[in-house]
Amino acid sequence: MKKFFVAVLVVSVVFMFAGTSYARGIMVKGGYGIMMDDYDDADYDNRPFFGLYFDAGNFIFNNLKFKAGVDYMAMKSDRAFDFDVWGIHLDWYWFFMGKSQINPFLGFGPALNYYDFDNDVEDSDAGIEGFAGVEFNLSGPLSLMLEARYLWHDIADRDTTVFKLGVGVQYNF
Repeated sequence: MKKFFVAVLVVSVVFMFAGTSYARGIMVKGGYGIMMDDYDDADYDNRPFFGLYFDAGNFIFNNLKFKAGVDYMAMKSDRAFDFDVWGIHLDWYWFFMGKSQINPFLGFGPALNYYDFDNDVEDSDAGIEGFAGVEFNLSGPLSLMLEARYLWHDIADRDTTVFKLGVGVQYNF
């Protein structure tokens, strides 16, 4: 419960400093996670993931957007414990070319990862991720996002990494 309150506090501080924060859209994202480093050594399978993200609009200046979200990935291995990872993400997207039909971006953000092991053990770690991609503004209120994301599940143990290739569809308000 303490970790939940810390996560709420972090989100509250972020919104307090957001200059023009407003609900801009909601995005459903999915893709494929490629296991690396220790996950690959333990024979964890490359797995699909999915998530739900909320676009909170501009942060400090117009080309920096804040998107918070939650995603899920099941980690399966024949040699190690199976577990589920629920990630709470606080992502900043920098659209360095401004606003147009095709918007490339770079991004980073911290994540709070909750692990639910099959042997009824739960754990959590602070992680961080970097990503790049492109967003396509489609007709009407929809946009399509393609991204590549490199994430560390635990910043204290930098060998628990995943490379994610994702596709998202956002409905803009």
